[in-house]
Amino acid sequence: MSRRPPSRSWVALFVVLLLGACAGPEPSAVVKGPVDGRSPTDEPGGAGDSSPAPDDDRPGDHASLSAWSDCGDGLECATATVPRDWADPDGDTLDLSVIRRPANGEPTGSLLVNPGGPGVSGVEFLRSFVVGGIPDGLTDAFDVVSWDPRGTGGSSAIECTTEEQWLEPDLDPTPDSQSDIDDIREQAETSLDRCEEAAGPLLDLVGTRATVRDLEALRQLLGDDGLTYLGYSYGTTIGLEYLRTFPTRVRAMVLDAVTIPGVEPVADTLTQARGFERTLDSYLADCPARPSCPLGDDPKAALLDLVDEVEHIRVPASYVIGDDPTVREGTLGVGELYVAIVASLYSEAAWPTLDRGLAELMDDPASGVTLLSLRDSYLGRAPDGTWDDSVDARVAIRCADQVERAEQPEGDTDLIDDWSEELPFWGAWFAVGTPGCWGFDPAIEPLEPMPAGSVTEAPPVVLIGTTNDPATPYEQAVEAQRVVVDSRLITYEGDEHTIYRGTSACVDGAATPYLVDLVVPDDVRCTD
Repeated sequence: MSRRPPSRSWVALFVVLLLGACAGPEPSAVVKGPVDGRSPTDEPGGAGDSSPAPDDDRPGDHASLSAWSDCGDGLECATATVPRDWADPDGDTLDLSVIRRPANGEPTGSLLVNPGGPGVSGVEFLRSFVVGGIPDGLTDAFDVVSWDPRGTGGSSAIECTTEEQWLEPDLDPTPDSQSDIDDIREQAETSLDRCEEAAGPLLDLVGTRATVRDLEALRQLLGDDGLTYLGYSYGTTIGLEYLRTFPTRVRAMVLDAVTIPGVEPVADTLTQARGFERTLDSYLADCPARPSCPLGDDPKAALLDLVDEVEHIRVPASYVIGDDPTVREGTLGVGELYVAIVASLYSEAAWPTLDRGLAELMDDPASGVTLLSLRDSYLGRAPDGTWDDSVDARVAIRCADQVERAEQPEGDTDLIDDWSEELPFWGAWFAVGTPGCWGFDPAIEPLEPMPAGSVTEAPPVVLIGTTNDPATPYEQAVEAQRVVVDSRLITYEGDEHTIYRGTSACVDGAATPYLVDLVVPDDVRCTD
């Protein structure tokens, strides 16, 4: 497993931008304008010059890395300083937060990892990855390294939304009246103004192509002869763009839950909507086998009826959070309900939690406690009750990557009826706001499509696709194999979003020897 201001309009208008997701822990349900007037076609690498950077380009010559220092839990941290604008490499600079888990012995090099998003902190991801996510064998061979991509976490985070604004009720994400549309437009205007004031020119400089140059600079600064890279979800977009730009500098690359750069956003959104509808149908089909499922003999009809009911009410949903417990005062409406459901479809392990939340909502008296907790966690609420910047950063990164801009905040409303007919649950939710990025300046360095056979000079890379992945549908991994000549595909049969995290012996058995010893696997299909 997107483009992005307060939570209500962000969630209602840019839903596709929120679904980039990552390889980190599942959502917790525990209840306690052109830069300086520059035209997009004026600079190398802009919309008028979309060809890859020459393979002899050396971003590391314009960057530096501080000394490593202990930052707890056996990890070391440093700061990489890179050009703020790669079109002006000798101009202002930007500091990127970098973290590594040193190898158990003498490393053969660095394994750089990106968790996806976009907008997710690689530094925080690595802290959780170290606890239980790193497949066996990687820490014996590599210093495992991650970083906060520009605009995220400790790398000049784009923060447009205050914690108070995240606590506000969400708008109805499927408007069916002019009043609903007027609310969306008002919130969108306010949100965009706030984000432009908070982030300024950085909004235009956080796209994937700039991040790829940052990644190449990191490779050089770490002293690796070739890049060894593991990308999850949107991290696969970074990987594929790196392959296009620096194909001969790759040692090994594993891309899990593939998203292909430069896909037309309306078609991409529809593909993702189909993926979530398919996974929701799997969740509902499994209901009879789960005593916890409260949806009866016709689960989909019951769920659609519940959504219709909640469109007209709000139910109590306050809960206690944090090590120093405080009450999260809130209520649950239809906007929060949609987000809670989508948050629960990334892994089968979250299905019982969704069951519990729906049962609470259907009880008398109704409660939205578990569902609101799921919504909050998905949108960036940490266990201590604070909120991260990931959604705001995701909006900015996606809008820096795509050319298209919605003509109205609500998007093309003609899509709503068409998509709802095919996809009765998710069609309207995904259609609203599409293609997103209303009001954003033209992209300076948008991502271009990657046709079949467009990556030919790279060594074999390994792609991983899960057959029923909702956020990054399996079809994208199949297509990526056509894009990257001589790539190999590991297919995992299941309903997971990302799988190479020490949970499948079959996947690990194919991917880990490749990363460590360059043992290129055959295409393989895994069921465990």
